[in-house]
Amino acid sequence: MNLYFDVILKIIPLTRLPRAFSTFDYQINEELKTSVEIGQLVKISFRNKEIFGVIFDIEKNSENEKLKCLIEIVNEIPILNKKQLHLYIQLAEIYLVSPSTFLKMALCPLQKRKLKKMILKKEKPNIKKEKPNQEYYLYNSEHEHKKLYKNLKKTTLIIVPEIWKIEEIKKYLPQKLQTKVVTWYAELSNKEKFENWLQIKKEEETIVIGTRNALFLPFNNLDKVIIDYEHDENLKSWDSSPKFQSKDIAKFLQKLYSCDLIFSSFSPSFEKYYEISKGTIKINKKMTKDRLLFKRKKINEKNLPIIINFTNKDFFKNKNIFSLELEDKIKNSKEDVFIYLNRKGYATSVTCMNCNFVESDPLTGLPLIYKKEQNILYSPYNNFIKPLSATCPKCNSELTKMYGYGTELVESELKKLLNTNTNHNIINIDKNTDLSKFSEDKQNIIIGTIAAFKSINWMKTELIVFLDIDRQLAIPEYLSTENIWHNIQEVEYYRRTDSKFYIQSNKAEHTIFKSLGEKDRIYRTDLNNRQKLGLFPYKYIVKYYYGGDNEGQSKFQIEQTIKNLNLALTKISNNVTILGPYEMQPKYFRRKYWYSFAIKIAEKNPFLVIRQINQFIPGNHKIDPNPISLLSP
Repeated sequence: MNLYFDVILKIIPLTRLPRAFSTFDYQINEELKTSVEIGQLVKISFRNKEIFGVIFDIEKNSENEKLKCLIEIVNEIPILNKKQLHLYIQLAEIYLVSPSTFLKMALCPLQKRKLKKMILKKEKPNIKKEKPNQEYYLYNSEHEHKKLYKNLKKTTLIIVPEIWKIEEIKKYLPQKLQTKVVTWYAELSNKEKFENWLQIKKEEETIVIGTRNALFLPFNNLDKVIIDYEHDENLKSWDSSPKFQSKDIAKFLQKLYSCDLIFSSFSPSFEKYYEISKGTIKINKKMTKDRLLFKRKKINEKNLPIIINFTNKDFFKNKNIFSLELEDKIKNSKEDVFIYLNRKGYATSVTCMNCNFVESDPLTGLPLIYKKEQNILYSPYNNFIKPLSATCPKCNSELTKMYGYGTELVESELKKLLNTNTNHNIINIDKNTDLSKFSEDKQNIIIGTIAAFKSINWMKTELIVFLDIDRQLAIPEYLSTENIWHNIQEVEYYRRTDSKFYIQSNKAEHTIFKSLGEKDRIYRTDLNNRQKLGLFPYKYIVKYYYGGDNEGQSKFQIEQTIKNLNLALTKISNNVTILGPYEMQPKYFRRKYWYSFAIKIAEKNPFLVIRQINQFIPGNHKIDPNPISLLSP
């Protein structure tokens, strides 16, 4: 084989790599020298294996260096263009991963037999819009929601937070557009992914509906991106790396494709409310003189949620988890009932009344949850389990008390309350529930966490109850109030107008409840608090964290990083503030001890600053830009 020494191919191997590795150098033989192009899918030898790669760049080989040779070009027509490749490199620098991570998210399943038969079209030049629009679409009903999808043209990408929302959006499309729909989400089979990816790549006019990973698909042209239900925290990749926020990535796509960008919801995120009020994003509603977004409702309006005050004396006389009014409503319900709370298990903590000892996880320090069925205490963060003791382990007192309650306790109390006098099935739903046993033909009392929302038939549900909401309000996270607000608004949007919605709380004076008839109040109050603390959206927040085998090591690593970063910031930016170091909650998770620090960036282009800062972040650290939690690893 005659090697061609004049050029070096910079190739991104499509395999898992440390973030320090982006491209590897290869040569080509004489036969292929006129065929290579940037963006081609190729076969290379890598660590004694044959794997796929993508040509990122072609450079002159000025030193006539001898390198490994390219094995073959899989597709002569480039699978990605230069601008797409540069975006993936840029994102890799921001999210502290190898570019191969984003390329693998962008491409179809790499099956050689199918790839050989794949026929791609040459890309047409993307026609740039002079001023692509960025706007907000607020809807208050299904009818208004459908209007958003009435006149879609060319290629449109619609991003939704969860798979079950894809079918909801499909139904809103006009019949003529439904034939052009292609879906994209992680749970598709490899065969479906390959077929759908190829259709997206070849079609010039397609409606793509998908979850957050669909943002990285390599479109030839893109006319519009719609981020629907934009308030939902599932638009954030919080449970896997890279931890990106879909709304951030959508702005990169707008620059790449010069496409219109629409954010939409029935309950705007506090971030978008801020942008609307500042006039940096247009909205489809007319604002009043006071720039209020929502119409004010009368406080005595019948269909507002009803707040049941825990501090009411009649409530304590009942000595139950439900008020007397709610007991009566549940007993007499003829249709479905939904009871929401944010904890599984029986009780959320077990405390000694004599010495105040709390049964805790020895590694995380957090209270253990009691499961009555197995009579055990367990930690949701690791595999720690212990049997419930009849006496306090510290002082041997028998005066132990259980605080808080989870779905298991509510189910137990409901069975006592209803005895055999009910036609309802009592169903406990969480993210691990097998929904195949769920029947909509019967009347149900559904007890569940937020994971249960997708299983509720709102048209059959006459009674909705939020229990133990105070525990969520007490979480020391800046987004906790916003998340509870959106949960309430989701019920408000979907429920029947004649249903009853009760919220039990001992904080009846909280701004959330005062804002139910005056929605702008909660936005303005919470944003005012964030401004005082310099939190998002006033400053862009980035969390860096590290997990070590022992606590001292983790803390030392983070302290050293902060020390080095403080020196670097004198040259990078004066508009960056460091918070920390601090231990994360839980401190021990996935067999590691976690410590963290956060930075607040007051720059118009925070991602440029992040890329500069990341040069001083060790390879064993993790990053979470625009986090939904400052405390959790």
